Amino acid sequence: MNIREIEYITIPISNQEVSRRFYHEVFDLPMITLPNGDMGADLRKMFLDFKVVDQVTPISFGLIAKDSMADIKAHLINYFVTIVDEPTEKTENRRNVNSITILDPDKNRIEVNEFR
Repeated sequence: MNIREIEYITIPISNQEVSRRFYHEVFDLPMITLPNGDMGADLRKMFLDFKVVDQVTPISFGLIAKDSMADIKAHLINYFVTIVDEPTEKTENRRNVNSITILDPDKNRIEVNEFR
């Protein structure tokens, strides 16, 4: 077997409208209806599948942004997004990355990365 990409990530949410607004407004992601009927976000090669559940058990995942970290942080502050870890520089898989960690409305932990 030769796996090359992730097709989708299922994100547990409590309120579809709140999550749709957050991911669309904060990350400027187009919203779509997935074949299973769930609302989702289109990331070109993959999808975020928003699954409404009775009790959210938060998950963690990472996103890659093309903006500078200064612009990313300013944007997040403008949208009153909860920042749990300030920008930090590190090396991942032989690449330099600057990352900031935030929470969505359901406390899902999102690392936003700027690769250099």
